[in-house]
Amino acid sequence: MRLLHTSDWHLGKKLENQTRIEEQKEFISQLSKIIDEKNIDIVIIAGDIYDTYNPSAEAEKLFFDSLKTLSKDGKVGIIIIAGNHDNPKRLDAISELAKDYGVIICTSAFQELNTGKYGSMNIYKSNKGGFFVEKSNKKIYFYCLPYPSEQTLNENLDEISFRSRIKEILKEGVERNDEEIPTIVISHLYVAGSMGEGDSSLELGGTRAISLSELPNADYIALGHVHRPIEFKDKNAYYSGSPLEYRVTENRFDKKVFIVEFKDKMKTVESIYLKNNKPIKEYFFDSINEALKANEKLMRIDEWIYLNIKLDKPLRNSELKELKANKNILEIIPKIITENSDTVISDESETSLTELFIKFYKEDTGGLEPTSEILSLFSELLEEENNETN
Repeated sequence: MRLLHTSDWHLGKKLENQTRIEEQKEFISQLSKIIDEKNIDIVIIAGDIYDTYNPSAEAEKLFFDSLKTLSKDGKVGIIIIAGNHDNPKRLDAISELAKDYGVIICTSAFQELNTGKYGSMNIYKSNKGGFFVEKSNKKIYFYCLPYPSEQTLNENLDEISFRSRIKEILKEGVERNDEEIPTIVISHLYVAGSMGEGDSSLELGGTRAISLSELPNADYIALGHVHRPIEFKDKNAYYSGSPLEYRVTENRFDKKVFIVEFKDKMKTVESIYLKNNKPIKEYFFDSINEALKANEKLMRIDEWIYLNIKLDKPLRNSELKELKANKNILEIIPKIITENSDTVISDESETSLTELFIKFYKEDTGGLEPTSEILSLFSELLEEENNETN
């Protein structure tokens, strides 16, 4: 049995109001070729199909086309769980239609799927949250926990009880495998330390953190939510990450999918790197002349660009117009240097940074407002950064 693990497609997501649909189409095409070349049996999509609860018609069309393309008209199985950006009701609405193409969609915790044929897959037994799949005379057990929150779990939980409850849910789900076949867990959650900040009460995209030790013992745990690929090999847990760079900070790591193969009780995990057709780059220049000269070359490169320019006076309209002739420039960030010091002045005051953080948080959580605790933590981090700079 060969499985392909991907997640966090965020179909319809824009970058500074620039559409990414064509890049996302290229990713689907690339993924389709990988499925053919690697003889994939089942594709796992670990949440965040869409970028918003109410995706555009263009994003929805791409999703529907993708299911048909990747499933090879039902020959390849696809298992999808809902992430925090997805609207479970919207995904539920297409589940019966998608079934004909071999697509299984899990939108809520403890969901018990109907047995029967899903394209070339056969669910021959199911329980609350789990199901047993037979495909090409091979069997495998899946346990799915879509994006868990107090609302989706329908439980009132503080930080500590949340972690304990998630641990309990996953452990019980894994233990429901009463056959000697591989167990695959699929979930959209945040493991503390995934971004390097350690175990804290910080929420990422509205999701509370659980510790690595709270993950169950399974043959493979397919995770979504974090955008960079991560391998927790001791726990057989993997984040595939997003297929595209969605923020400038994501240009620090390669994008990939994982292929998991079970053969004669042996398991192998292979990384398949994705082609980055249009990376996000950030450039820093010490003068406007340097920036204008470099921009002549940058116009011939297919990149999304952020320009940081040190200035001793504001940009002239002619200079701004010349820079903006490069349609790939997302933002021009001027850094004004005062005459008698090396102090750099920009438009990023603490107030504006907080506003930007609130905007980012709402976009990342489908419109949720950050809590007072999160805003307080952000202010503390901002203050620490200012103290270190000074």
